[in-house]
Amino acid sequence: MKGTSSLSLKAWSKIHPPLPRTPRESQQLLKALTSSFRRQLDREYPPSAPSDRDGSNDRTPENPHSSVHATDRHLRAILDNPLFRVVPSKSAAARNGSGTASRLQQRIAKEPMVVFDELVASGSVTLPTLRDCLSSQMLLASRHIGNGLIQAMKDARAGSKVVSWWFASDSATRQMLFKSRAATTTLVKFLVAEGRQGVVLDWLRMLANHDIGGRNGQLPEKIAQQVFGHLLVNLVTAEIQYGQGLSLAMRYYLQTCKSQMFKDNVVLNLSWQPVLLPAGVHLCESLMQSSPSRSKELNGAMYNEYIEVLSKLAPNSCLLATAPLYHPTHPDVKPFLDFVDTLPPGRVDSSTGLKRESFVRAGFDALRLLVDQDKRRDVLYLARFLQQQLPEKPDSANASNSNHGAYTEREDLLSQLDLALA
Repeated sequence: MKGTSSLSLKAWSKIHPPLPRTPRESQQLLKALTSSFRRQLDREYPPSAPSDRDGSNDRTPENPHSSVHATDRHLRAILDNPLFRVVPSKSAAARNGSGTASRLQQRIAKEPMVVFDELVASGSVTLPTLRDCLSSQMLLASRHIGNGLIQAMKDARAGSKVVSWWFASDSATRQMLFKSRAATTTLVKFLVAEGRQGVVLDWLRMLANHDIGGRNGQLPEKIAQQVFGHLLVNLVTAEIQYGQGLSLAMRYYLQTCKSQMFKDNVVLNLSWQPVLLPAGVHLCESLMQSSPSRSKELNGAMYNEYIEVLSKLAPNSCLLATAPLYHPTHPDVKPFLDFVDTLPPGRVDSSTGLKRESFVRAGFDALRLLVDQDKRRDVLYLARFLQQQLPEKPDSANASNSNHGAYTEREDLLSQLDLALA
């Protein structure tokens, strides 16, 4: 029986050309794919026009937005993926058996990122193993101190490895990372140490749009904002501890706030206030705990922007009254005194918006500024208020050295003021 033309192999070959069989055909196919790929990238990253300002033949710097650069970066990311360069071990690929799980945990404790690469290569990454790999690598790096700690974090490349895996994953796997605050907190520390803060800023932009990429990457607004807030606090905290310090942390905070507060030139969406405020509080508390010399390294104009942002996020708050105390060039006590005027007499609770210890610390910092400015009436007023806020003398057996020392220092200051103003 003669076959019909619809089942003819020749007809099918016209629709689906056979794979190349000779080196020459393979080279032609590769060239065609490369050309097609670059044409698509040209649409996404239009090549910039060459400059005619000089006629020199010197080589121009590489354009990071060109299709060639994007192609190279994309191919490097593909070739660097553990799927192509790592042969997974049997213990990493196995999913069952308590003995295997125990051996896996032992390996994670000793060589966490090697195990992570193997898990990626075998498609076996889970949220617990990701969290364990990051925390174990952080524990290993913590054996060093100072600059040695940051260098150990850089050398591990834990942040870069996780980011490469994340961007190569589907939307469900991408969402998995953000389900663990412990994992993202540790991950951001590594990214900051490696100088890859741009990745965190990209994630913040994605979360602001409620879409982390992929076919089903859309997130509910409430979930996206919750993750956004946590990630912003993580970035600010990590930048202060493992990055360039308070100045850059404040710059990232202001950059992020402005992108949301003044988006599309509309009035601030009230739903963003609780999202952006916690990182602002953390910045202020970090300023209180830092040395005066570190605070003075901040740019005065940038600090004014910080106070302006706080005035929109938390008007009439203790936070807004406290921040001017730490201005790098023009510290101002008046907003704090005005805020104290609004408080009920007696001992105040933690409803000021700052931790109680932070509020009392700010009060004594304000008192020192008033003493330096020789404002005797304000000194007496604030000293009486702060005397009411001090707790009973802590038990020296149970109190920490730092708390006991702070209490003693503040008592001494108030005693000296009593003598001076008597």
